[in-house]
Amino acid sequence: MGILLRRVVLAAGCACMQEAMKRLATACAIGLVFWLGFSLPVAAQTAPIEATRTDLTKLSSIDASQLTVLGVRLGDTRDAALKTLQATKDIKVQEDPVSGLIYVVEPPSGTRVVMVVKVVENQVTRISVLNSFGEWLQGDTRLLFKAFEDDSLRHKILGREDNRDIMRGGTKEAPAEDVFYNYFKEGIVLHSGAKLSADGKQVERVREMILIYPAKVR
Repeated sequence: MGILLRRVVLAAGCACMQEAMKRLATACAIGLVFWLGFSLPVAAQTAPIEATRTDLTKLSSIDASQLTVLGVRLGDTRDAALKTLQATKDIKVQEDPVSGLIYVVEPPSGTRVVMVVKVVENQVTRISVLNSFGEWLQGDTRLLFKAFEDDSLRHKILGREDNRDIMRGGTKEAPAEDVFYNYFKEGIVLHSGAKLSADGKQVERVREMILIYPAKVR
């Protein structure tokens, strides 16, 4: 599966929301689950850990399949994920059934997407949290989210990544770079991206933490 990396500037106004969400989907849908050939196991029936209430870096080990984000967990059905998110206060939930993506917008009256849930064959296979969602995280997890391109900080908090993917694109006038720090054993991918505007005056940035099913081996 190819990886199409584009940056998104979410336009204000409901009329632009549909297009903005589609463009964000291409940035988030890196498809690592399928690219690496991971199987999609049914989530183990253990008490999940909510990422917005727990400092994940203080856990003895991290397993993305045992985490929830706003109550949504890898392996949940589409209906269960929608029901959980729609019951959450102070957010707006929108779905694109064609792409299998569920978007969480905050605040409810705005256009800022802070979370994207991917559904494949009626099962949640990926959960992405973006940019300002970092304010909902706890302790060193929040600190990590704000600066995971800092190797010394990331290694101290989360350990050394399995590998790192650097992808460059854009144009000569507006270059773009995306870096993915892959923790496959834990099922976590950290994504930092930047794109320079054509006039060279602004830098558009994206910061994303992606939960996928963990690999069975390091």
